[in-house]
Amino acid sequence: MQTITLKYDERNTLIKSILESAVLAGATLVEPKKQVDTLKVKEDALKAYQKMFGKRKDNKYTDNEIFIFNSKLRASKSFAKYV
Repeated sequence: MQTITLKYDERNTLIKSILESAVLAGATLVEPKKQVDTLKVKEDALKAYQKMFGKRKDNKYTDNEIFIFNSKLRASKSFAKYV
């Protein structure tokens, strides 16, 4: 059994009829799994923010600080490929 993921316009009647035909032929619809951030991931991110910007009251960081942190993180991963 294979899983196929499709991205399509729900209002398109042709794709609706194709999908209905597939279901009639025996295909099943599978709901996508929701990705939930685990507490471990959130704690790791919070520790990284605190290390870079210092501890804040109620752990509130501005959008600009989060953007800078994510940019540095992505850049470091990109540069690590070439080192």
